[in-house]
Amino acid sequence: MRARIANEDGFTLVELLAALVVGMIVLFAVFGLLDTAVRLQAKTVDRIDTTDRGRLAIDRISQGLASRICLGNHASLVEGADDHVEFYASLAPESNVVRLIVQRREVAVVGTSIREEVWTSNPPLGPPNLPPASSTTPASSREIVAGVRRTGTTPVFRYYARNGAGGEPTVLLPTPLSAVDLRRAELVEVTFTAKGKGSDVSTSYSNKILTRSTTCV
Repeated sequence: MRARIANEDGFTLVELLAALVVGMIVLFAVFGLLDTAVRLQAKTVDRIDTTDRGRLAIDRISQGLASRICLGNHASLVEGADDHVEFYASLAPESNVVRLIVQRREVAVVGTSIREEVWTSNPPLGPPNLPPASSTTPASSREIVAGVRRTGTTPVFRYYARNGAGGEPTVLLPTPLSAVDLRRAELVEVTFTAKGKGSDVSTSYSNKILTRSTTCV
């Protein structure tokens, strides 16, 4: 009876400590992998969100600039600078002069955001009845995108004219645009970088919008 009790097997203190050390190493390794996975997932979500915001913003700005229209003796561009552009836009086909709805739009960089303000003409719609001046209260105002900055030293808005009668608009015009250059500018290039929550997450966007208005020749 005594021999059976004395022969009981078990862990020694050294074996127990060794098992604890190995277990802690494995546990810390699992925690490290989990932390890395969480960080990677958060960065991926941040990058996707940044990409979506930037793509939606460049599309909205491009659609607005593509709707530019010249009104009689008035050029399509009202003002053009590195950080803002103001222009006339049409919400209806230009051939339908009776029901032509004319807007005066301004797209501007405000801090780390890009905003758009719109002034709409009153009936009768269309030239020579122009929308109210931008010094008045806009009919609508919205934030197109938040969390943006310049792409390096490149201005957000750049303006190009043709070199002669033919060819693509490749002549970069100085800003702010003069009265003569407001008429010459046929292409507006928009460039910006959308920033993510993380300092290492950003996506750059650029698009060239050519004036396609039949009244701007």
